[in-house]
Amino acid sequence: MSRVQRSSAGVGYKKIKSLADRVSLEEAESAGADAGNKRPLDARTAPPVESSIEQLVAPAAIERALSIYQQLRQHDRSVVMQARKILTQRIYAMVDRGESDQHRLTVGGLTHLSSIERDHAIKSAADSQNKK
Repeated sequence: MSRVQRSSAGVGYKKIKSLADRVSLEEAESAGADAGNKRPLDARTAPPVESSIEQLVAPAAIERALSIYQQLRQHDRSVVMQARKILTQRIYAMVDRGESDQHRLTVGGLTHLSSIERDHAIKSAADSQNKK
């Protein structure tokens, strides 16, 4: 982006900001209603909090937990895929119960995964092929 484009973008932002300061929320909503929009302005622009947790926090917690799991011990690809499935189910269940802290989701997923490994070993696809 050239210097001229950046400065004109800055001017545009300042103009928009000054206009936004002058227009009240009620005026914006009435203008939207006049244009045929039935929903209030804030309902059109604000995404639900639950969806942002499910779309941003939960996948990041799953990836972080899986990364830690792989760092602890080398695993076969099939074991990692099973672990990802277990972590995904557990972390989304925690989100459904209202948990939104990424650290707690990661720790909860790893705790669940270790308890499953302790009770029932996650079997590798290579191990089952070697037995045949």
